[in-house]
Amino acid sequence: MSGLWINRGSGQRPFQKPWINVDAQERWQPDLVADGADLPYEASSAELVVDHHIWEHEGCGGALALQQEAFRVLRPGGRLLVFVPDLRALGQNWLLGKLDTQVYMTNLYGAYMGDEHDRHRWGYVAETLRQELEHLQWREIKPFDWRPIVGTNLARDWWVLAIEAVR
Repeated sequence: MSGLWINRGSGQRPFQKPWINVDAQERWQPDLVADGADLPYEASSAELVVDHHIWEHEGCGGALALQQEAFRVLRPGGRLLVFVPDLRALGQNWLLGKLDTQVYMTNLYGAYMGDEHDRHRWGYVAETLRQELEHLQWREIKPFDWRPIVGTNLARDWWVLAIEAVR
């Protein structure tokens, strides 16, 4: 391991060592309570940053600050992995009656558990997620290949969009 491995927005899904779990809410007992857009790490100090279902909790354009901070802390060749609900897949399956309304609405609006951080404020489809990442000069942007990564607990399902950006 040549740099930090950071799991931003760890919440209910913390990763195991060597990961550093970061969350804005103390109740999840992360390794670090912090805003994911303002990390206390030096530039180019991280090898991996995972944003596992946090971008949808930012408003329109709000994920740019998360992306900029990941770009700052990642070393050249470092990777940002982003996972969000795929609103197109969810909507199509809900309209076809293949998806329960509660599951659809929870993915659309978030599972509110008493804190405003729980609410979803924006949504993505494959094209808009990629366009969001094109705001910065990533060397490569590609779908995540779902390879195993030590210590992670990734939610893999048909409705999850997963993308990888290489600095």
